[in-house]
Amino acid sequence: MSKLSEITDIPVKCELGNTVFKKFFYENAKLNRSDRDLFIQSIDKIKWEYCLKNETINIKPFKDDIREYGEVEILKIELKIPNKTKRIAEIVMRAIPYPMVLIFQYTNEIQLFTAHQRKNLSDNNKNTLEELIFTDWINIDDFDETDEKQLFESLNIKNLSFTNFYTFYKDIVDALIKYNTSKLIGEPVTEDADEVKSLYDDLTLIDDEIEFIKSKIKKETQFNRRLEMNMQIKELEAKKNDLVSKLN
Repeated sequence: MSKLSEITDIPVKCELGNTVFKKFFYENAKLNRSDRDLFIQSIDKIKWEYCLKNETINIKPFKDDIREYGEVEILKIELKIPNKTKRIAEIVMRAIPYPMVLIFQYTNEIQLFTAHQRKNLSDNNKNTLEELIFTDWINIDDFDETDEKQLFESLNIKNLSFTNFYTFYKDIVDALIKYNTSKLIGEPVTEDADEVKSLYDDLTLIDDEIEFIKSKIKKETQFNRRLEMNMQIKELEAKKNDLVSKLN
């Protein structure tokens, strides 16, 4: 992943390059048979690429009543097959309870995962994983697309907050949110990430509903019902356009 580190300017002193053996997850993540098979069939190797902490980069730890971000980890998972990456990400992030950028790689494509964590109120030794924020697959040999250029420019170390590890990690998560929204609406997004996230969730729900109705149309034989469902799609598309206009 040297190309990604060059783009993001991660300091060499943060580099680890340690292998994390699958046995670690078998023993510590309490995998069921299905998850264990997923690891065996899908994962080639797991590398702990970087550890960003106060000793390796000039960023202060963060702690409040909800979160404790003492460092940020970057792990890479090389895949044999690109299968159920969201489930794998959940397992890895729960087993290694640090704010993390998880990079899946399959051939020349990568997929980035992040998720904020908060303290588990019933067990101080555990963290609760919040919503996974992740990209689609990105071709690392071709960053010609405007959205990809904007994403990795946003992820460059010099453009992230150095106030503390929470603000640093939040900038990374926000960059993925804005990238996903830009891909969805087909144009760059500059608005605040919290506002963008709310609109992105609404747009995604509308897209899912449109796709569901389209699948029903294919099976519908009655003309009137098909016409009615097409009208529903037009109404949803108009609603989507109204939401997109709020970002312009």
